[in-house]
Amino acid sequence: ADQNDPRLEVLFKNLKTSESVQKASYIEVQIWKIWMEHRNPKVQSSMLLGIKAMNNQQFGKALAYFSLLTEIEPDFAEGWNKRATVFYLMGRFKESEEDVLRTLKLEPRHFGAHSGQGLIRMALEDWSGAITALEAGLRVHPHMSGVIRNLKYVQKKQKESTT
Repeated sequence: ADQNDPRLEVLFKNLKTSESVQKASYIEVQIWKIWMEHRNPKVQSSMLLGIKAMNNQQFGKALAYFSLLTEIEPDFAEGWNKRATVFYLMGRFKESEEDVLRTLKLEPRHFGAHSGQGLIRMALEDWSGAITALEAGLRVHPHMSGVIRNLKYVQKKQKESTT
């Protein structure tokens, strides 16, 4: 499985039309599971080791695992997304955004990548860029409470910066 898994079509359709946050959260978990699966055991292993390192705040180690993953399987969207996350956590926003864009090229429905790009744009105080990215994420996954909160915040910041 990966971003081309045929199960994703129905999941994304249901995510967009889900009435409740609870239902949307359940669907979101299913999507993330599929995105993180890979048939190549070396890729799967790098993914799990990278996540473990990232969770332990060993960002250099996590970056090495996710970089290996993107080298082995450059068409695996989640490899780029995970590496983008590590770059973001390291404060390396330019590299993070490059990987986000690579993720979105492979999986335009990647609500996590849209959200991540919104966070990058927020960190750079690019309010209109943040709004664009966050709104794109909400078009795919309308129930992301953190993204909804961030969107309200950046809309307020943008309004303040123009008055």
